[in-house]
Amino acid sequence: MTSSFSTGEGKPKETEIRTTVFRRALENTYTLKTQKARQFLSEIGRKSPTLPFSLRAFDETVARVGVTEAARHDLIHPYPVVTEKPGQFVAGFKYTVLLLPGGTKKITGVKFNPEAFNTDKKVQDEELDKLLKTSANPKKAKKMKQQEAAAA
Repeated sequence: MTSSFSTGEGKPKETEIRTTVFRRALENTYTLKTQKARQFLSEIGRKSPTLPFSLRAFDETVARVGVTEAARHDLIHPYPVVTEKPGQFVAGFKYTVLLLPGGTKKITGVKFNPEAFNTDKKVQDEELDKLLKTSANPKKAKKMKQQEAAAA
C-alpha cells in the first residue's frame, strides 16, 4: 500500500526524472545477455532480494548496464519520482498489510503519526473519520473498545 502527502494540492504526478530506487520483480525470470547485467542482478539478490534498493549501493558501471537490461525485461520495478507544483513538497510512504479474517494488520513500514502534520483540511464525513481513527491491529482495536466501554 502507498500513502502520499504533499504541501500542495495533494495531487502528486510522476515526472520524467529518472529514478534511482528499484525493487526486484521476483515473479519474473530471464537470463540476461551481458555479464555486467547478470552481475548486477546477482548483487541485487545478495544485497536486497525483496526490499527496495538504490543504485548508489552498486558499482556505477555495473549498475548502468544492469538496470537498463533488467528493466527492459521486467526483472526490476522502478519507484517513480513524483512532484507537485514548484516549491511544494511530496512525501510517500509504502507499507505492507495483511488482510486477515480478524482484520487488517500492518506488518512493515515506518510508524506514522498523522497528528504530527499541521493541515487546514479535515475529513467531513463522520463515518469515514471514525473508520480512519480505528486501529489496523485487531488486538489493539479490541483493547481500545474495552477501554472505551470501561470509561463509559
